[in-house]
Amino acid sequence: MAPIIEFKNITKKFGGTTALSNVSFSVEKGEVHCLCGENGAGKSTLINLCGGVFPPTSGEILINGKVEHINSIQKSGKLGFAIVHQEVPLCLNMSIAHNIFLGSKESTKKNSVFLDEKYMNEKTQELMEMFHLNAAPTDLLESLSIAEQSIVQIAKAVYFKPEILILDEPTAALTNDQRDVLFDVVRKLVSEQQTTVLYVSHRLEEVMELGDRTTILKDGQFVTTRNIKDITTDDIVTLMVGRKIETMEVKSYATTEKLLEVKNLSSERKFKDVNLTVHRGEIVGLAGFVGAGRTEVLTAIFGADKNATGEIYLKGEKVKIRSVKDAIKNRISMIPENRRDEGLITTMSIKQNAQVAIMDRISNRGFLNKKKSVAVMEDMIKRYAIKIGNMDDMILTLSGGNQQKVVIAKWIGNDPELLLCDEPTRGIDVGAKAEVYEILRKIASTGVGILMVSSELPELINLCDRIIVMHEGKVTGEVTREETTEELIMKYAASV
Repeated sequence: MAPIIEFKNITKKFGGTTALSNVSFSVEKGEVHCLCGENGAGKSTLINLCGGVFPPTSGEILINGKVEHINSIQKSGKLGFAIVHQEVPLCLNMSIAHNIFLGSKESTKKNSVFLDEKYMNEKTQELMEMFHLNAAPTDLLESLSIAEQSIVQIAKAVYFKPEILILDEPTAALTNDQRDVLFDVVRKLVSEQQTTVLYVSHRLEEVMELGDRTTILKDGQFVTTRNIKDITTDDIVTLMVGRKIETMEVKSYATTEKLLEVKNLSSERKFKDVNLTVHRGEIVGLAGFVGAGRTEVLTAIFGADKNATGEIYLKGEKVKIRSVKDAIKNRISMIPENRRDEGLITTMSIKQNAQVAIMDRISNRGFLNKKKSVAVMEDMIKRYAIKIGNMDDMILTLSGGNQQKVVIAKWIGNDPELLLCDEPTRGIDVGAKAEVYEILRKIASTGVGILMVSSELPELINLCDRIIVMHEGKVTGEVTREETTEELIMKYAASV
């Protein structure tokens, strides 16, 4: 029997950049096939080829032994593909049910042009129960967290019973409980419907737990396909990175100088009476479950919450931060969790995206200094190892990890004294994570204070000088690196 998918000598070029070079491997029907590689290895490009977003420059894709020209998203769907992208492409101002059935003929009544609201709501409720999502079908998508929005996107793909389900970093925003529910659904699809799953994840423990086989890409080239039972996580890291990931040096650059002090910061139905400090050179983590209010606190400090009350002090002086512009003037920068919607302007080039936050550095009396702009851009690319073809290429031509590096680089380029980071390594591979950790440490060593949110406890424990834990909008505990354990953080997070 022919493989359900076979890639033969696939090459894809974008201008002068080769994203995939002569890649060949196959995926068997009814298996969970994991795709591993660093950001920029070509994983997203391969997914987009399957989705009909663009054709290969050369090579062939065979589905069930037949060469197919996947030249549109519609053709991809007819061939049995359903793709859940890492970034959530849904309509925030529509209900969950309307998002699930958007573009589907099943959304209308038989022999009618009117929506069948009852049918859509019933089927959506079944999906919500399957994924343990506590929401009503009529709830607007914008009322859900990023994690819950991700679940809706996955549920939409599952509902239409695809032959080939492609999941691109599906757990990046999920809690452990949500991840376990997703894994149960995937296993059920494979065992009961013989669904083939192409699974992309930087979390190698997930690859080992869920996968049957893994294909590893590096710099756009095929490295190997191996049975999961015959490989270890260390093997995968070495093959995909090409080097051993060094253990991060645990060193503190915290001083006794108080850089940020927040007093009784509150925002109705989000968080209440939050008090915290960040010293110069210190990295402080915010831990807690999804919905604890961590992101909302960062947003308020950055001036993006008009309803926030309380007091903010910078270097001992009380400041009024009523807008993002006020925050930037006070040398506060923020790396947002949702890079696609909040950190990038997707219709602009790489260079234009980087310039937005550092215009004061590269302009004179309102006029752009092109020579200085190019020099700053080149320094960013070199310093943060951003893999690009040309600075004038559109930002969406970059891999997810390199997009994130652009976001980090442009805000660090703004020369902040306080850096707010919301899930700075979300969707980044192990090699890039190590690089980001090193970048954050170097930033702290220059005296910048860092307040960061992360859902990965080992990341917080290894990186932060102190960790502040939140539960349902309130601070429930604070621990130093020396006394921190995952169990202690979880106890505070659950407010036990």
